[in-house]
Order: sequence, then structure tokens, then C-alpha cells
Amino acid sequence: MLVSLKEILKDCECHKYAVGSFNTPTLETLRAVIHAAEGLGAPVVLNHAENEEEVIPIEVIAPLMTEYAKNAKVPVAVHIDHGETFPYLMKAVRLGFTSIMYDCSNLPHGQNMEKVKRFVELVHPLGISVEAEIGAMPNNMAGCANGHEKSDLSNLEKYFTDPEEAADFAKQTGVDALAVSFGTVHGSYEGEPKLDIERVERIKALMPEGTALVMHGGSGTGKEQTRAAVTAGIRKINYFTAMDTAPAPVLFEVIKRAGGEPVHYGRLARLAMEVMEEKVKEAMEIFLNSR
Repeated sequence: MLVSLKEILKDCECHKYAVGSFNTPTLETLRAVIHAAEGLGAPVVLNHAENEEEVIPIEVIAPLMTEYAKNAKVPVAVHIDHGETFPYLMKAVRLGFTSIMYDCSNLPHGQNMEKVKRFVELVHPLGISVEAEIGAMPNNMAGCANGHEKSDLSNLEKYFTDPEEAADFAKQTGVDALAVSFGTVHGSYEGEPKLDIERVERIKALMPEGTALVMHGGSGTGKEQTRAAVTAGIRKINYFTAMDTAPAPVLFEVIKRAGGEPVHYGRLARLAMEVMEEKVKEAMEIFLNSR
């Protein structure tokens, strides 16, 4: 069933788990995520990021996302991930997205707050949930929103979210979800990640009621640290890189074993979907935190 992100986040807070939020820029990823969520009987968030337009335009993928969400046996929010430009966000509103991340985190704090506040006032009356980001989420992948180049990862602490600043941002803007930086990165990690769980606890303690904390960069953080983050107060986790890169080695082996004989794309697509579904299930079982 198609629902707002706010509705899912209320249940997450009530039962102390995090909803998985997965980008679905292809039919195979979309089906994999829905199948995994239904198999676990858990709510899920389908994402489409503005920087995925080169993979598939929003006008093409949005009707598929909303249709799968409406027909799903579990609650599903259809969400814009890292929306950066106002006209694009308005397009998402018209296409039926129930949740939108307005990512102004590359702007000075005051401008970020003002833009997000105005957007919340605009779309909340339409029943659309809003996510924002405070602090800087470092990138370890090309083309990642905001800042389309690889970040300097030598000292992740310089990107960390200030708890008091986060609390003031949430109170002033009225956002439903707030992505915070505490040691995760977009893409793959260089070395072993070390999350500042105590920072999450401090931010959570200061958050106004109704604002949920979000962790971006869920791939590769490990089971124990991820569960610790959820226990500390994270209620939504974005996860994509591990899922999206998992099929390639499997498909490579299938093609190699064919020894030059024709390999049908349909078989590869089906196999890719099955591999991604297993990765999504694996991640969601961690996020559910023994719900």
C-alpha cells in the first residue's frame, strides 16, 4: 500500500527499528526491493535520486514505483532521494511521490534551513513528508549528490553533524526526517568504518517529537555498528551501493561459463534481480533490529 514516509516513521519509532530506503532506478531493482519487503512483512521506502535521471527519467520510473507501492502487501513510501532543484521537486509532487528529500546541505546553514522550511510549508498540506540533511555526507563515488566529486576522506569528523545545530534545524523547519553525518559515506568505504554512535544518541536526545533521524551510506557499515546506530535512534537507512554492485560478479561468472555461446539478457536480468533481493533482505533484517 502506498503511504507517506511519516506514517512509516511513526511505526519505526514505536517499535525501535529503521526502515530500509532503497534506490530503484531499474525494473529489476524495483521488483527486488518489493519482493524482499513482502517476504519479510516489513515496510519499505523506494527511492529515486535526481542524479539517476541519466539512468531513467523520473517520468518513466515514477508510475512504476507508485503502481508497485499501491499493490504491495506492505506499507511503501515513494521517495525522492537527494532532490536538489526546486523545479525537479515540483515535478515529483505532480508525479505522486509521498516523500521528498530537499538536499540543500551544500549551502550555508541559514540558507539550508530557510529553503527547507519554505518547502515544508508548501508540501506538508499535501500530505507529503520531507527529509533534509545537515552536516556534510562525504562521497566516495562519482556523481553522488551534493557535490558531484569524491570527497576527502582523510578525516571524516570534519563532516560530522553538530547535535545542537541539528536540533535547532529540526525545530525551525518542521522536517519529518533529518539525515545526519556521523561516520558513514556514500558509496564504498576505504578501510573499516567507525561510526560515532554516541553522537547519534546526543542528536536523538535533542530532536523534537516527529523528526526521525536518517543514516545515509548504509552499505558496508557492518551488522553490529548498524544495529548500534538503530538502537541509538536511527529510524531510516539508505542502502544502495552494496545491492547495486552485487549482481556483477555473479553475472560475469555466468557469461564466462557460457564460453562464447549466446547468453540471453532476460536470464541475466532475472538473476540480477534475485541477487539484489537477497542483499535487500539481508540489509532489512539488520535494520529491523529484532523488531
